[in-house]
Amino acid sequence: MQLNELLEENSTKTISERTNIAEENIDHLMNNDFGAIKRVKTMGFISILEREYKIDLSKLREDAAAYYDQKGDDESVTLGLPIVEEKKGRSKWLWIVVPVLLGYASWYFFTQFDQSQLKSLLPFNEAKSVESTTSDDTANINEELSIKNVITADENDTEIPNNDTNSSENY
Repeated sequence: MQLNELLEENSTKTISERTNIAEENIDHLMNNDFGAIKRVKTMGFISILEREYKIDLSKLREDAAAYYDQKGDDESVTLGLPIVEEKKGRSKWLWIVVPVLLGYASWYFFTQFDQSQLKSLLPFNEAKSVESTTSDDTANINEELSIKNVITADENDTEIPNNDTNSSENY
């Protein structure tokens, strides 16, 4: 059985649906128009038709092979090598370098920074500053409460508070 006999029994549309070969490619095979299809596809289409319809298309295969040999077009198939993708993300070196840099920056800050500014920033120096401010405050309070200051303040007061109801101060 040849391709022509197959086409008499079945339409190109039914052959196309069963084999998944485009109708125009079936027409090219029927008309022996091998120039419109590449060699690999032509041989593949012939193999599919032979398998699906259990027919012998060796004559068509020989005609196609003779056409491509005469044409002298050696088509080669190139296979690409798989592309190795690089890892995306942070490397191990980042996790090592960042802490080392932070440690060095901290060491430099504490050893090379101006000592007067550093002493004012450190929290354990607060106790000394609290002691100095409390001693100054207690000295001022002691001076204000001394008997001399109280007596002189009473002598300087000339105003005597009234017990009037209009007075704003209540004793």
